[in-house]
Amino acid sequence: MEYTPKKFSTDDLVAAWKDGSLKINEEYQRGASWTQAQMQGLIDSIFRQYPIPPIFLHQIRAKGLGGLESTRYEIVDGQQRIRALADFHSDKWPLLEAYDKKLRLPNSLRKLPAPWGKRRFSELDEQLRNELKAKEIDVFVIRELVDADEVRDLFIRLQSGTALSRQQIRDAWPGTVGPFIERLAGKLNRAPAVTLFRQIDRRGTRSEEESDDYDSDRQFCAQLLCLFLARERDPLSQQSIGANELDKVYHENTTFDTNGEAAKRFQDILKITSDVFLVAFTETAGKKRIKLKFRKLDVIAAFLLIQDLSRNSLFKFEKSFTQKLFAHILADRDVAGAGKSTSGPAIAKYYDEWRAKIIEEIGIRLDPKRLFDEAEKQIIYQRAQGKCGICSEPVDPSDAEYDHFPLPHTLGGKTIVENARLVHAACHPRGQVQANATADEAQVREELYGRERLIKKWAQNIFDLRKKAGKEVTMDWATEKAREAFE
Repeated sequence: MEYTPKKFSTDDLVAAWKDGSLKINEEYQRGASWTQAQMQGLIDSIFRQYPIPPIFLHQIRAKGLGGLESTRYEIVDGQQRIRALADFHSDKWPLLEAYDKKLRLPNSLRKLPAPWGKRRFSELDEQLRNELKAKEIDVFVIRELVDADEVRDLFIRLQSGTALSRQQIRDAWPGTVGPFIERLAGKLNRAPAVTLFRQIDRRGTRSEEESDDYDSDRQFCAQLLCLFLARERDPLSQQSIGANELDKVYHENTTFDTNGEAAKRFQDILKITSDVFLVAFTETAGKKRIKLKFRKLDVIAAFLLIQDLSRNSLFKFEKSFTQKLFAHILADRDVAGAGKSTSGPAIAKYYDEWRAKIIEEIGIRLDPKRLFDEAEKQIIYQRAQGKCGICSEPVDPSDAEYDHFPLPHTLGGKTIVENARLVHAACHPRGQVQANATADEAQVREELYGRERLIKKWAQNIFDLRKKAGKEVTMDWATEKAREAFE
């Protein structure tokens, strides 16, 4: 194979694509596969002067009518990039603004000027248009082949590199979260600082090509951090921990203070959780049984319980607590779990049921007074200045509910005004209707409405409240607020 390295401007590449002299070979090439956000990201990268990977073309010469020689090019690698350039030149979509969450950027870079944001090609000022058209891309032009199959072999080799896992991409993200997670959960030859991850059942979470033994451990540590941060803001949060939610933890916390109070609390809770499972692990090994690995949902439940209990200044994490908790975990191993789940509501449901079995065993006594009296409600209402603690909108007294916050009643939270907040009935997923419902009624309601129907109902409520108050509002904004309250 003989090839020549060249440089072509984006304007030349787009013109060749449009006039048909630059094509794909449909026998082995796929069609368009990039999302619009990926294409927008490429153009944004060009404007930010980021290097663009080279394109590989196969030059094909042939004699045409009258013996005249014609030249065309087949794209071996780079089809999606060329399509993105051509679509943008054709004004098919505008670029993303720096603050648009669809554009993957560290928060520190979102503050930099990006005058191309929200503009189509025709809307760019002349300087930016010319800059894009003149941008040169490295291109390898294959001129001669020993065998025709060399092109397909090259295509396969270019596509067969081991792609980074989603977690490895997070590891590379700028900011402090990546190194913080790596120190706690390990990476390559660096052993984890926390023993907890050695006790977890990792079946089904590792790929055959995983080259780093700690990949799945870092992902699980990030999931725990995601839950922790959400529940620090709101102890009743039903935070999901899927791939997109984990991406946000890295993207939105690039300046996370790893020496701050939140980081210290997270590590303290990890340490206590680690101690519980280490004792449980040692207990099983000491009895010459098979050394057990523990379900992630059980580890999550124990972690959340310890986080919740740590808010109670009167609760002490003594040896007796560790013993009772690990005994409960071992005794409960035969009970069917909720399975593999990253859904916030599913995790919350599992945790609530898991916690209810043990809460009194570990010394938590529930306040026999479940509801706030009228005098307390009046104080809570006035202190909140009549505004909801979730959506911040005015609350009509007839629509008011009074929530145990920050320490839930189910964790020993006292029914006193110091542990309360005002909320709308529709905003609060654990309102009075749910508190008084039986388990069967709650299950029927969940099946009847479903997650999205509840969100729609709350969104309408928020929309109506703002309209009634004469404030500007859109249903998209109200839906976003409702979804945040649900999760």
